[in-house]
Amino acid sequence: MNAAFRYLVWRSARNRVARQLRQLRQPRYLAALVLGLGYLWIVVLQQRPTSLASVGVEAGLVELLAALAVLGAVLWSWLFGAERRALGFTPAEVTFLFSGPVTRRELIGFKLLKTQLVILLNAILWTVVLSHDRAGLSTWLRAVSVWVLLTTLSLHRLSATFVRTSLREQGWHGLPHRAASLLVVTVVLAAAGWSIAEAAPAIAASWSRGIAEFLGALRDAAHGTVPRALLYPFALAVRPVTAGTPAEWLSAMGPALTVLALHYVWVIRWDAAFEEAAAEASLRRAAALTDPRTGRIAGRPVSRSTPQLLRLKPEGWPGGAIVWKNFLAAVRFRRVRGGAIALGLAGVLLAVLSFYGEGTLAELAGWFTLTWAGVVLVVGPQWVRNDLRNDLLMLDLLRAYPLRGSTVVGAEVMASASVLTALQLSLLLLTFLAFLGNETLEPGLAARGALLLGAVVCLPLLNFHNVLIQNGAALLFPAWVQLGPSRAGGVEALGQSMLLIIGSAVLLSAILLLPLAAGSVVFLALRPHLGLWSLIPAVPAAAGLLALEGAVTVRWLGRVFERTEPGAALAVN
Repeated sequence: MNAAFRYLVWRSARNRVARQLRQLRQPRYLAALVLGLGYLWIVVLQQRPTSLASVGVEAGLVELLAALAVLGAVLWSWLFGAERRALGFTPAEVTFLFSGPVTRRELIGFKLLKTQLVILLNAILWTVVLSHDRAGLSTWLRAVSVWVLLTTLSLHRLSATFVRTSLREQGWHGLPHRAASLLVVTVVLAAAGWSIAEAAPAIAASWSRGIAEFLGALRDAAHGTVPRALLYPFALAVRPVTAGTPAEWLSAMGPALTVLALHYVWVIRWDAAFEEAAAEASLRRAAALTDPRTGRIAGRPVSRSTPQLLRLKPEGWPGGAIVWKNFLAAVRFRRVRGGAIALGLAGVLLAVLSFYGEGTLAELAGWFTLTWAGVVLVVGPQWVRNDLRNDLLMLDLLRAYPLRGSTVVGAEVMASASVLTALQLSLLLLTFLAFLGNETLEPGLAARGALLLGAVVCLPLLNFHNVLIQNGAALLFPAWVQLGPSRAGGVEALGQSMLLIIGSAVLLSAILLLPLAAGSVVFLALRPHLGLWSLIPAVPAAAGLLALEGAVTVRWLGRVFERTEPGAALAVN
């Protein structure tokens, strides 16, 4: 590789570390770093797994579970991977590197070298996590094994993104160039689906007999011809990580490095194939636009308009335009349509599985969706940021709108809260359908229906307050909140997120005290007569007080918004 690229990567990493060290002079970065390191110490170092031999887990079973995890990650990257160029270059890199005497292969190698910085940090972290897992292997050998595995996965995700982006941009013209990749993916998906369908009854039946029986059934299912062939390349990649002795590691490292080398060749050769396919598609498009009578390029074809998810009416609540803008920025029509179809199919499947056999698979999915609903409730406001945390950088434009500050604040918060509410209610609906056929679960079906109706009323207000706290922090303490669409990384960013989550939880608990007290009084007074259905009058009582608190807070933050200078947010970010 060009020595200038190595120098550029080294100086970029060194300057980034130096900049982060200088930031520690500020209290917000120092506090975030301390909290982030403390979180990693508690979660990672203090929760490391014990030796496998002490818990009686076979090494072959560990390799099987690791191979299944890698297979799941690979399938996820092919089915739901991001539709973007993974080897995208920054404008500065395009300006200074593309015009220089640099080959395409050197440019790709430069980008791959930059990704190694993140991979090395993750390899160190996973090595620390797994350091107590197997006592017979050196820490350095395990670190090399983890690095090889993570690098292989990174290259595979890059290749999967290339293929998906090529098909999306070129359409049917790109199929001849991606035929081999698509054929392999189709065969893998078909084999995986057939194997899962064949082994699902035995695995589901073993779950009720304990975890040992479940793992045994999983191992027996993996010994079949098709599953063994399907998992073979993934087992080669994870075998060095699960090796127990240096001899096992040495014999397993050769095939793992071969898999890594094949992925590297795949990535290196892909970009040239993409440019050839793009050139061919451009020639075909030009030929299609050529007028056969004159030989000239015809007018541009009329592009098909993308159907809109929501149409903005010319009249209505002024803040609705901001809600409409931010909501469409968070979701796109095709994503929503695909998500709605997937949600409907998943709901029907879970409802059917809940009556099939003992409903074990449906119950597992139900507990999974319920857990994720709770996760989204806690950390969802950190993920969905289409509100003031994005728009405060354009405060001069927001202040130019003929709107009150309270209208702007309420509309900005409402958009993110609506996205979170839709996601949480979808997960709760899947949970309800997953337990639909379970007649022994407590609370019963009627009570679960009442709880779901209560969630429909409470979650919008709860999410509104949760997002309102985040936006209030951005208004009152912009130096402590990351503004803009880009998200910072590193331990200090983790600590900053933990600070916001803890602070939001404390404030939200204080806000909920009065509404919960009022709702509890109504519930306890009517429970002897209505049972759990007394939640129906109790929830509106609590929701009314919660809405009143939200209106007061929005009005106050609106006045803060009107007093905020347009350059204040830019000065601290």
